[in-house]
Amino acid sequence: TSGSTGKPKGVEISHLSAMNTILDVNRKMLVNSEDAIAAISSLCFDLSIYDIFGALSAGAKIVIIPDPRDVNTIASIIEEQHVTIWNSVPALLSLFLEQSKSIKNDTVRCVLLSGDWIPLTLPEKAKETFSKARVFSLGGATEASIWSIYYPIDDVRQEWSSIPYGYPLANQQVYVLDFMMQPCPPNVEGELYIGGVGLAKSYYGNEEKTAESFINHPKFGRIYRTGDYGVFRGEGYIEFKGRKDGQVKVRGYRIELTGIESCLLEHPQ
Repeated sequence: TSGSTGKPKGVEISHLSAMNTILDVNRKMLVNSEDAIAAISSLCFDLSIYDIFGALSAGAKIVIIPDPRDVNTIASIIEEQHVTIWNSVPALLSLFLEQSKSIKNDTVRCVLLSGDWIPLTLPEKAKETFSKARVFSLGGATEASIWSIYYPIDDVRQEWSSIPYGYPLANQQVYVLDFMMQPCPPNVEGELYIGGVGLAKSYYGNEEKTAESFINHPKFGRIYRTGDYGVFRGEGYIEFKGRKDGQVKVRGYRIELTGIESCLLEHPQ
């Protein structure tokens, strides 16, 4: 995952933690041997973990997408291979939908979106192309085994300013805490922390960074400080409010602006 020195940090995650996420998502999406998952994401990106092992653990088919920007080829592959599950960052789906407005598909039944803000108009656009699809928002961190939270986007309400971040996945917890590490009341903004089975063991070989990000809470046990802000709404879901530091998202990848700065400062000019 991203690093402020310009070098990515290795994240040490057990098979148990990753499989907890994968099996619960498969349960919620009713994934089985009749499904075909489009492997759109790079193998360097943690969404690919679900594409591969979500498929293998359910006996589903993995459909490799050679170039996520080649819209015509993707459309052909989806039709020929009867793809049923699309899993990508919102930007890739937006690109596909913008350039394939004439395409209509009835095999894709689940659209999984994560890694960045989901535009309010995107779920409806997805359903116009994928007529039988149900759209899901997923969120979390590499440090907590890909995803920790989900939300089925069945309708987009007029009063929403953003798509809800969602509800915790099985055996995972998401907390909204204040500066004293106490739970924020509903509708009060705080920092997001993740707990539960999905937590990584460490940043590999980096005890200082591990101790800084993975903390022992007196009430909730070991939790991960995400660096994100959010609000717990009365309906039971969490609303995402953005970062508290210099991280940005570029095509779903977490980028530390200080990492770019570090590389620039090393340049002789």
